[in-house]
Amino acid sequence: MSLLARQCLQEVLLRAALILGIITALMVLAESLELLEEMAHGEIPAEAVLVLLGLGLPKIAALAFPLALFFGLLTTISRLCLDSEMDAMAAAGFGLHNLLPVVGLLSAVGLFLEMGLTLWAEPAGEAKMERAMGDFQRQAVTSLAKPGRFNELTGGRVLYFRERAENGRMQRVFFQDPGPDPTVTVTAPEGRLVVQDDGTLEATFWNGLRYQEGVALGGLVRVTHFDRYRARESLGRVGGSRGGLEALPTTELVATAWGGESARERRAELFRRLAIPLSLPVLLILALPLGLENRREGSRSFGILWGALFVLGYHHALIALHEWAASGVVAPHWLLWAVPLPAAGLALFFLKRGCRGLPLIPTPTGPRRSRRPGEAHENG
Repeated sequence: MSLLARQCLQEVLLRAALILGIITALMVLAESLELLEEMAHGEIPAEAVLVLLGLGLPKIAALAFPLALFFGLLTTISRLCLDSEMDAMAAAGFGLHNLLPVVGLLSAVGLFLEMGLTLWAEPAGEAKMERAMGDFQRQAVTSLAKPGRFNELTGGRVLYFRERAENGRMQRVFFQDPGPDPTVTVTAPEGRLVVQDDGTLEATFWNGLRYQEGVALGGLVRVTHFDRYRARESLGRVGGSRGGLEALPTTELVATAWGGESARERRAELFRRLAIPLSLPVLLILALPLGLENRREGSRSFGILWGALFVLGYHHALIALHEWAASGVVAPHWLLWAVPLPAAGLALFFLKRGCRGLPLIPTPTGPRRSRRPGEAHENG
């Protein structure tokens, strides 16, 4: 690799590191707002926010890393053109095609790192986050009901207790469940709220009275003494809001993607994990021609804007294909070629025109050739 290529590579990596930090910070901020909302609703304690943000970093890095390399290369080429350094490099026989080894090296290393993030680190982080979320929600169950007030639960249920003992049990409890017919009302000297391993919120009361009254009893009240009364699954569910297929190890996806229940959804998730790293070389090839600027002729290609729009469209196209593949609208293998192959063809087309000094988009006025960076004006 030539000295100029190494210098370009160093600048690309520096810019990519800066952009990676910015994108990661923005994604972490967006994720923190979601976690703060869950904390405000009492679903997780305050100390869980930083832990869950840390566990979510692999997923954020998997999304931010390709964008950082893409915009790092694009802005480097744009800066070289606008500072006339591409002109000087072209005069020395160094053209845009000489940067292809740089793109190849970035693609190879980036593909390896992105596959590690997408196929291993991201699922592992999602699985740890799912377990941590369940643990934190179990800890937060004590804050779901406050002593000395009527706590409204799901389904119109009401829970009241005077105080909480040192062992965590509620003292002098009143509970009403309008779901059954007749309506059930429970009073007990003590009770407890716990979250089971399956995420079900369970209320248990001891040595109390169970009242039922309503039309079904002819206006009478039925009173039953109980040693223990349990209301389960009727109070709603906590936990299990994250994870799913994204938390499954890639090896398990490979083993179960062609048989058993939800095989189609598992294949769609597997091909999604493979499609994201394969998109990195496509983005880097596209960054070369999009970064070309021509300062002397006063025409700007607005490469950063077009690059952002392309990445946005590419990302949403993959999301749509993943949803269609999971629902059976298209075959899951479409994720590997339906978007990456057309994008690769477009990138190669733009690269060919950029290396020849032609406008990236052909105009109907004819094959008017625009001057390459560094190419001298012809004198009459």
